[in-house]
Amino acid sequence: MEHSLQLNAVLDQSGVDKMLGVLRTMAGIRTVEIAAGSSRVELRYDDDLTSPQEIDTTISRSGFPLLQRATRTGGCCGSCGGV
Repeated sequence: MEHSLQLNAVLDQSGVDKMLGVLRTMAGIRTVEIAAGSSRVELRYDDDLTSPQEIDTTISRSGFPLLQRATRTGGCCGSCGGV
């Protein structure tokens, strides 16, 4: 399976190295693509061994806050600002 993460901040090389270290400790992570100067993480994982929720939680607890996605309710797309 594939999973994309959007971090709350851009990673420098030290952050990339730390993130790779965290992900390497997780069972089921197959490949990781991260670039210094980016806040995007792309990875492939074995869904029998881990889940997107577990990946997100592990990364957040390791000091890498994820960009929070807007929560929508009802049928509104949110583009009007609730007006």
